[in-house]
Amino acid sequence: MPPLPSGVCWRAVLARAHSARLSSGSRGASGDAGCAQDHPAVVGELRGELDRFGGVSVRLGALDRLDAAAFQRGLQGAVFDENTRKILVVQDRNKLKNMWKFPGGLSEPGEDIGDTAVREVFEETGIKSEFRSLLSIRQQHTNPGAFGKSDMYIICRLQPCSFTINFCQHECLRCEWMDLNDLVKTENTTPITSRVARLLLYGYREGFDKIDLTMEELPAVYTGLFYKLYHRKLPDKYKTMTLMD
Repeated sequence: MPPLPSGVCWRAVLARAHSARLSSGSRGASGDAGCAQDHPAVVGELRGELDRFGGVSVRLGALDRLDAAAFQRGLQGAVFDENTRKILVVQDRNKLKNMWKFPGGLSEPGEDIGDTAVREVFEETGIKSEFRSLLSIRQQHTNPGAFGKSDMYIICRLQPCSFTINFCQHECLRCEWMDLNDLVKTENTTPITSRVARLLLYGYREGFDKIDLTMEELPAVYTGLFYKLYHRKLPDKYKTMTLMD
């Protein structure tokens, strides 16, 4: 398919890519201003194809070489065993205050939320687990540890598949299975850990359907692609109904 006409500004698509204002050319024939090419050595022509909704899908493969993310994405895994009411917690080795928290770390490019949480938990603690739901999202700007970006930190509920701790002593000072009630009551924890511990206790007592954001994979508008949508569980009858009474 031929390249898109020059002068087309994809500002909405490329928003927050370090304020990069990219286009497939300089100015259009009408004289309207196109987007300035801040990275001429990296971005060349933008090529597109019609999608099934009559719009144009733009392939942004050249952006793989740009640090285009406006925020970093971190994950924590709240590994909770419903049978024993124990939750997996760690204390970071390299912190000024060694408070109890959930194990976690940064997501890799192209890595799903649940996969990051499971991987980070295993790397830090040696505990194998599986993703159950998304519990909370923290948004923070001007975080000193976010490398100049805004910070999105996501906490997932995980179910343990193993129980023998073999924690990474380079990253963790301590690691243990703690009773959920004790985590709720302790003052030696971070505010976000304390809040999520209370959320888990509420779910444990009243039903996790009241707190879980579950995942469903749905087809994207781009042919052949899919995405994962996280939301409170939707009853089956509402997934298929076409009319509301």
